[in-house]
Amino acid sequence: MFREKFPPEHLPRLYAEQASVITIREVFDYIRRFKNHLFVLKIEDDLIGHALFPSLMKDIIRLHDAGIRMIIIPGTRAAIERNLKSAGIFTELVNGVRVTPGEAMPHIKLAAMEVTETLISHMAAGNLNGIMGNWIKARSLGVCDGVDFQYTGEVEKIRSEIILKLLDQDFIPVIHPIGLNSVGDAYNLSSNMTASAVCMAMDVSKLFFIGANKGIGYTGLSIPKGAQLHADGFFSNLDPGHVQELIRLNRPVISPQEMEYLEIALAVTSPNNRVKRVHIISGREEGSLIKEIFSSIGGGTMIYSNRHAHIRKATLDDLAELMQLLEGYIKTGNLVMRTREEIVNYIDSYCIYEIDKAVYGCGALFEITSQESDKVSKYGEIGAIAVNPSYKSRGVGQGIMEYLIRLAKKRGLTRLFLLTTRASDWFYSFGFVNACPGDLPGQRRESYNRHRNSRVMMLNLCE
Repeated sequence: MFREKFPPEHLPRLYAEQASVITIREVFDYIRRFKNHLFVLKIEDDLIGHALFPSLMKDIIRLHDAGIRMIIIPGTRAAIERNLKSAGIFTELVNGVRVTPGEAMPHIKLAAMEVTETLISHMAAGNLNGIMGNWIKARSLGVCDGVDFQYTGEVEKIRSEIILKLLDQDFIPVIHPIGLNSVGDAYNLSSNMTASAVCMAMDVSKLFFIGANKGIGYTGLSIPKGAQLHADGFFSNLDPGHVQELIRLNRPVISPQEMEYLEIALAVTSPNNRVKRVHIISGREEGSLIKEIFSSIGGGTMIYSNRHAHIRKATLDDLAELMQLLEGYIKTGNLVMRTREEIVNYIDSYCIYEIDKAVYGCGALFEITSQESDKVSKYGEIGAIAVNPSYKSRGVGQGIMEYLIRLAKKRGLTRLFLLTTRASDWFYSFGFVNACPGDLPGQRRESYNRHRNSRVMMLNLCE
C-alpha cells in the first residue's frame, strides 16, 4: 500500500477524500453513541437577533430527530436589560449577579417569557414540541457580604420527575430562569446556575453553553501544561486538572463569565455527578453545535471528566490505523517507507494518540544501545510522527513528542536523535539542536541514507 505513487498535485484531493470518509464515520459513531442521551443547552438570548440563530434552532431539531433528548435553558440578560431600560428601572450588578428590587420583577418575568416563547416558536416551525414551564423551587439569595439581593434567588430543587415525563412524551422542556418559593413568591435566577442545577439533578451527559464566544480564550493567560489549544485563540480540550491549574494561575485576569463557566464545569463533572462533558461554543458560527457533537475536532472548548483524549502504547489492533496515518507522510516524502512487517516487529515502540477510541496521531521511540571505546550510551530515536491532517493545529503532535521525551527520560536514555527532511523548525521548539551523521550511534551512522540527506537533530537528556 505504501509503494503506490501519486503525483503531488493529486495529494490534496486524496487527503480531502480521506478526511470526508473519516468525518462520515465519526457522525455515524456519535449518533449511535448519543441516542437517548440527555443534553442541557443554555442559549444566550443575545443570539436571537443574529442571522444564524434560525440555523442553530434547525440544528436542535435535527438533534432531536437523531434521538437526542434535550432541555433548553434560555439566557435572559439582554432581554432583561432591554425591558428594564424601557421601564426606566436601574438595577445593580454585584460580581456579575443582579440585585433585583421588587419593582423590577414584573419586567424580568416578562423578559423571560418573551425569550422562552421565541425559542418555542422556532421549534414549532420545525414541528418540534417545545414546552415552557416553571419546574424550579427557589429560595432567596439573601444578604451576601452586606449586599441584600432582594428578589434574586438560587435554585433549591429541580422538579425532575415532571421534566422526565415531558421528555418521555417527546417534548423539549424550556426552563426559564424564574423560580418560586413555597408560598409562590417569584425569584430571578441565574441561567447558568439553573443549567448547573438541572445537570446535578438529572442524568445529563452533556452541558452546552451557547453564546457569542467560541470558547475559553487563552490570549494573555498562563497556559496549563498539556492543555490543548486551538489556533483561533481558545482552549480546545481541558480536563479538570487543567481547569484547576488555569484558575490557580490566572484567577485575577479571567473574565467573570468564563470563570463561571469553569467553576460550573468543575462542579458538574465531579465524580459525584453524571455529566461527562461541558462545551462552550459560539452560536454565531455556522453549524457549531452539530460540529461539536458529531466530530472529535469540535469547534469550541470542551471540559471533560471521562477519557476523551490520551496517548497510549500501540497494539496490533491499531495496525490499520497506524499504516493509514503514515501513508500520507510517506507519499509526501516526510517519512521513510515502513512495511507492515517492520511495524509489527516494532509495535511495542509505537504510541498512538486516541480521541474517542479513534486514532488521530502516532509516534515511535526506538531504543539503541551503543558502545564506543569503553563507554556504553543509551540512545533513543524518535520516528514515525504522524498526525491526521484535520488535527495539525490541535496540539496532537506536540502531545506525542512530549510523551516520547518523558518516556525516554523515564527509561534512562541519555540522548535522543531524529532524522528529518522538512520539520526541523518544529523540533527546535522541543530543545533539539542540529547535529551531523557522525554524531549518530554506530549502527545508525552506518545505515544513514546519504542519498536522502536527512538533517540529524539531537536532544541531550542528561542536562
